[in-house]
Amino acid sequence: MKGKGFIFDYSKCVGCHACIVACYIENKTNPPIAWRQVNTANQKKIPLAGFLNLSIACNHCIEAPCLKACPAKAYQRDEQTGAVIHQPEKCIGCKYCTWACPFDAPKYNSQKGIVEKCHLCNHLITEGLKPACANQCPTSALIFGSIDSAEQAEPFGIPRSKFQPRIKTLNPSVLKSIPEMDNNISGYKPNQQHLLGDETDDKIHAIEEWPLVLFSFIFTFLSGWIFAFKQDNSSIYKFLFISLGFFAILLSTFHLGKPFRAPRSIFNLRTSWLSREVLLSGIFILSSILYLLIFNSTLMLLLCSLSSILLLLSVEMVYSIPEKKYNTPLHSSNTIITAILFGLFFSGLFKVLVAVIVLKALLYIIRKKDIANLSHSWVVLTILIRCVIGLFIPLSIIFYSNPLSIKYVLICLLIGELIDRFEFYNDIYINSPSRVLYQTYKNESK
Repeated sequence: MKGKGFIFDYSKCVGCHACIVACYIENKTNPPIAWRQVNTANQKKIPLAGFLNLSIACNHCIEAPCLKACPAKAYQRDEQTGAVIHQPEKCIGCKYCTWACPFDAPKYNSQKGIVEKCHLCNHLITEGLKPACANQCPTSALIFGSIDSAEQAEPFGIPRSKFQPRIKTLNPSVLKSIPEMDNNISGYKPNQQHLLGDETDDKIHAIEEWPLVLFSFIFTFLSGWIFAFKQDNSSIYKFLFISLGFFAILLSTFHLGKPFRAPRSIFNLRTSWLSREVLLSGIFILSSILYLLIFNSTLMLLLCSLSSILLLLSVEMVYSIPEKKYNTPLHSSNTIITAILFGLFFSGLFKVLVAVIVLKALLYIIRKKDIANLSHSWVVLTILIRCVIGLFIPLSIIFYSNPLSIKYVLICLLIGELIDRFEFYNDIYINSPSRVLYQTYKNESK
């Protein structure tokens, strides 16, 4: 049965949404959340402009990214059917699986605080029946059968991936058969936006993800600040350092739909970078407490530094899953570079600090050159504030202030780096079938 999956025929789908309705009825789910979706090009149904539909749900991948990414082990695979099953009682609502899946299969239910997704109607196929969606398709555009023997075709509207999704597509050549609209006959002169509809959502927004923004920023700052205590033994600063660490961990639970299940976030250390990030944040705080309050030695500082490097590496790996709107492999908000910046500041190595500030300025300018839409005044304003406060003013103070106004340099660096971190979240996105279909149809209709 593992050799079976969904087979979709582009040439037969009329976009009737019977598959979605069947899923609603069989699984008793409630709109607007739909486990199956029908993505459509020419959403406004403009005559003589052609129609393209793609019905897609969870593909129950052989190398399922949701199963590997979930920190709480809320996914399991049915060994008989190969279905990837989500276990709601174990879900912490972190939404990381919605980032990991390029097929937009896991859906976050804000009312329940957990993720939901297609389970291949596992209760039906174990009895030799078909999934409800495939059973109710009136044109047989969507069927359930052997995917090993199904015709191989290069699909469109489905993101390419290494996860081996259990879906086969037929007749993708319809993409090349989109008619050219005769405006004289239709009497309608649409622009390309009318044909395409609205571009799909990025699924990651800094305002919505503010607990994660602050969590990653605070631990990046602490990773640099720890070096200040080689010379400074102030009890107030030590207390503030430790408090900030616990505050950041507490903040991260605000992102969860089920915050009281937060301890489950370290259950999948074997395959989930998010689990590793959470565990390493705790290890870094624990080692920092030992260094600041008990073992104030160089060896303990090295252990703190090692734990912070591993933590920041895990942070970067967590954010390696989303797609990037910029083209450079390194970005100005990289947590390791930012931690080095603060480490140099607190160590008093201002000449090297200048070099890092210049490097970050170059990376920031290159990143914004790739993606910034300067027609929006708020984008221009944000870029100016980031450059002036976070880059130019600190450099000016370091070069021209005598004596050096250290606290003003730190304030400017904190403001600039926090802005950069917020912007980073707006510069990443999650790929999805609707996004790929949008781009495909946009290219074909030019």
